[in-house]
Amino acid sequence: MNKWLEKPWVIRVVALILSVLLFVVVAFDENVYDNDDGFELPFGNTNETQTLEDVPVQTMIDQDKYVVSGVPETVKVSLQGSVSLVTSTSLQRNFDVFVDLEDQGTGTHIVPLEYSGIADGLNVYVEPQEVEVTIEERASQEFNVTIDTVNRDRVEAGYEVANVYADPEQVTVTSSKSIVDKIAIVKAFVDVSGFSESQTIDNVPVKVYDNQGNELNVRIDPPTVDVSVDMKNPNKNVPISIETEGELPEDVQVTSMELETEEVQVFAAESYLEQLEEITTEPLDLSEISESGTIEVPLSIPSDVRKVSSETVNVNVEVETIEEETLEDVTIEYEDEVDELSVSFTEPDTNSMNITMRGFPSELSEVAEEDLQLTIDIEDLAPGEHQLPVELITPEDISEEIEFELEYEQVTVDIEQEE
Repeated sequence: MNKWLEKPWVIRVVALILSVLLFVVVAFDENVYDNDDGFELPFGNTNETQTLEDVPVQTMIDQDKYVVSGVPETVKVSLQGSVSLVTSTSLQRNFDVFVDLEDQGTGTHIVPLEYSGIADGLNVYVEPQEVEVTIEERASQEFNVTIDTVNRDRVEAGYEVANVYADPEQVTVTSSKSIVDKIAIVKAFVDVSGFSESQTIDNVPVKVYDNQGNELNVRIDPPTVDVSVDMKNPNKNVPISIETEGELPEDVQVTSMELETEEVQVFAAESYLEQLEEITTEPLDLSEISESGTIEVPLSIPSDVRKVSSETVNVNVEVETIEEETLEDVTIEYEDEVDELSVSFTEPDTNSMNITMRGFPSELSEVAEEDLQLTIDIEDLAPGEHQLPVELITPEDISEEIEFELEYEQVTVDIEQEE
């Protein structure tokens, strides 16, 4: 048997038989229902129907002159016929579905969807069968491109967008005249989040909108632009002022409160920097100060400020507390207008006493012994022993906060008539 298959003429005969059988099958498939004599074939029904989705639709019109709306991008096409024709057509899709508008003028028309390139042996159903289309004259116009920067408040701290421009600055928009007349703005969007240096963003899509903010479906030439973004970081050195709140403890007084750093570098918009004169600290609570030292205080940073060189500042605080100081042996003075009388102190037995001063050292240091005067009034007193109050006289420019305490509130003197 193998020897027979090895002979060339045997192979040719087998191939011929197979070709004849294939021809018979195809012929039978195309005449599945009835033969030419009208009787049903005994081999059964091999008819098939397939529906093709998303079949593109072509528009037959001079597109350089007209714009057409209402034509669907795709349609459904159902094919019915023999298995072989349906299968080959659906696989190859070498046919066209179109609307022929060559003989139609401007306006609105109801036109059928047509097809070509499908074998006559197939039944074809296009869904929808017809569509309502509008034909308008094509119009073109140049528009300036506006750049809209998104997230300007999210650029790197201290920076701001200085300038934005597109290349090219204009694009040509083409559509129907009615659509072109509706165009309000042509815009490209650039997200500047995190920007800290100037840069160019290539191929930014251009969008077209009407005055209601609706995006219009038009042809844009070119469809993208290159957007250059210039960045800057305006800043200014401004003085710092100290804000305080509360009151110092009664026995504490601030002698000096100085900033270690008197200025801070502020980054903000130029318009804001022009009117910014100072940056204040957060209020420093005086009630918590009991001794000298350095206090770190946060700065009160306005919302318009993007960045500062330092968010805190050190305040050197010098304080003093109330102390006591004693002036010893301050002479008690009196006016002796009567020569015949002599005055002697009996209690105490001396004409001087100590004066105790209570106050802050900076105030006490301004008081000298010669600034104070102790006096008793002996005018019009008769000879004899008298208890007299002692009066302290101080200069007017001495602080009223200083407290004075006399060693004796009164003294006893003996006035005698001289012989």
